[in-house]
Parts: sequence; structure tokens; C-alpha cells
Amino acid sequence: MRSSDRAKIREALETGLPDGPLTVPGPFLCYLTIDGLDRETDQRKLIRLRGRIHAAARVAAEGCRTTYYATDSALTIGIQGPDAQERVNQLRNALSKLIAKHGWTTRDEPR
Repeated sequence: MRSSDRAKIREALETGLPDGPLTVPGPFLCYLTIDGLDRETDQRKLIRLRGRIHAAARVAAEGCRTTYYATDSALTIGIQGPDAQERVNQLRNALSKLIAKHGWTTRDEPR
């Protein structure tokens, strides 16, 4: 563990952790929702696109707990950890060309 990670944890403990389970967005649980997947009509291409998104999410999460919720039109990826927002931003940057190419929209709230 890096010293910067330990410093973040110490700071979080000093300010107090949230009560109850981590079920809402915040510094320890952040989401990225990608909408508009239902615009793709070719099912094989859609499966490959979802696979690319999932692979990018696994790289961005890098050992952190994740949630993954999919519907026909959207994907929601949640990442837990002290640097969750940074990891979600990394995921958004990694997928930015794919998102722009297909005209998808993104948001930080779960579906």
C-alpha cells in the first residue's frame, strides 16, 4: 500500500466513515452509467462492445470491488474504494472514443 493511500484512509477515519453499508454514491462508491446501447442493432457487435466496456472496467477497478448492472439500453458500473472517483474517471477516459463514436451518454448515477 502506498503512503498516499494510507494518508487517505487516515483522513477518512478522522472525519468519520458513513453510517451503514456503502449503497449511495460518495467518495467510497462511485458509478458510471452508459446509456444508449440499444441503438446498436447488430447483436454480435453489441456483445463485443459490452465486452470491451467490461474489460476496461476490470482494468480501471484493478482489484477493487465492483458492481455491474446491465439492461438492454444501459450499463452501470460501480467501483468501491478510497479512490473510486479517480478510477471511474479513468474508466470514462478509457472509453471516451468509444462513447463518442456510438453517441452514448454517460452519467454518474446508478440505473
